[in-house]
Amino acid sequence: MAKARHQGIHRPPVLRWLAFQTGIVILIGLAFLFKSTVASYSAFLGGFIFVLPNAYFARKAFRHAGARSAKQIVSSFYQGEAGKLILCAVLFTMAFKWIQPLDVAALFLTFAIMLVTNWLTPLLASGGPQRS
Repeated sequence: MAKARHQGIHRPPVLRWLAFQTGIVILIGLAFLFKSTVASYSAFLGGFIFVLPNAYFARKAFRHAGARSAKQIVSSFYQGEAGKLILCAVLFTMAFKWIQPLDVAALFLTFAIMLVTNWLTPLLASGGPQRS
């Protein structure tokens, strides 16, 4: 009789996803070089204003695993999301206060592209839908 294989919940490949998102930010920033250097570094800022808080969330949210850690997992997700929102606000504030000149359109467009990319990252970075 064959042994039953344990099918646990696997952690998502978060580092691969963050690397993929960072690559997208770099491509967008380089593409904005065709407009201007200000647009290019503004695009980099907009992308990293998205990626850095996302990395914080991933670190916070996926540090616990297992059914016995369910309360800590839920708590970590809430803390990670709150921290991500606060970090976004702080980073946007810093960009607007300290970076001059700034191409606001490039900054927000890149941030918006990264929001959409975030929804698609599990499919794009993993080569297809995740199997359960």
